[in-house]
Amino acid sequence: MDAVSQVYDLPVTPAMDCTVKGRIALPGVVMELHHYRFRGVQGGVFSSPRSFLDLALSPRPGQPCGGYHGPTSALGDIIFIPAGNPLHTAWGEGEQMSICCGFDGTAFDGDALHLSDDALQASLNVRSPVVRDALRRIAGEIAEPGFCSEMLTQAIWMQASIDLQRYLRQSAEDGGTQGGLSRGQIRRIADRIEQPGKAPAVAELAAECGLSTRHFFRQFRAATGQTLTRYVTDRKIERARQLLRQDSAAIKVVAWECGFDSAAAFSAAFRKATGLTPRQFRESMLH
Repeated sequence: MDAVSQVYDLPVTPAMDCTVKGRIALPGVVMELHHYRFRGVQGGVFSSPRSFLDLALSPRPGQPCGGYHGPTSALGDIIFIPAGNPLHTAWGEGEQMSICCGFDGTAFDGDALHLSDDALQASLNVRSPVVRDALRRIAGEIAEPGFCSEMLTQAIWMQASIDLQRYLRQSAEDGGTQGGLSRGQIRRIADRIEQPGKAPAVAELAAECGLSTRHFFRQFRAATGQTLTRYVTDRKIERARQLLRQDSAAIKVVAWECGFDSAAAFSAAFRKATGLTPRQFRESMLH
């Protein structure tokens, strides 16, 4: 296979090798399997007259980070670099396999490549399971082409490009970040916490944001000004207040709805927060 990539212009550095392991070229898009070898901690600028979508099929070496302008951020396993936007990056020593797709602006509608700062920030870590699954399927077709491989790959690519655009548009609509989390992420966390029954595990919430548990705790506090424990407790108590005002359900049912293990635990937490037991609070609402 040709060792020269047709997807993007590589950073000029003798400390990095890129070998193209396979390629499918379709109208408007070139998709390649890349094997990288990085010798030492280094940095460079990725740029291309075409847009570029990359999924790391193995962990990115070191603690890779990048940015278009201003401070850099950690790079996710999926990154998107829109045409004409040089990405300044730094990475560690090691090896990496990626599926890389270079495509013309016509893969999107006319406005899609004029990305807001919020969408550009989101492009450094594309948290879309649909895009991830599509790119993995394309990588499989490049590695082991099957019957009507190009036709199937074209269909999968169309799905990936549409879902990528949806993701970037939603990121812009979410209005950027508060601390290290987007407003959309904070809203989803609140929605999960307010679901009836036991609160989700911290690991689940962290995974939904694409962060380690430890990093999630720090980013959450930076975004909300509260610890996660305090935030969850406040949400539970506020939910309990609403149910006690509106509902005649038994206290133990309200306790379960708000994620408490028992009516006793609920009563103790509610009294600590409000100065009243749940029963006293309900009775006070009737007078």
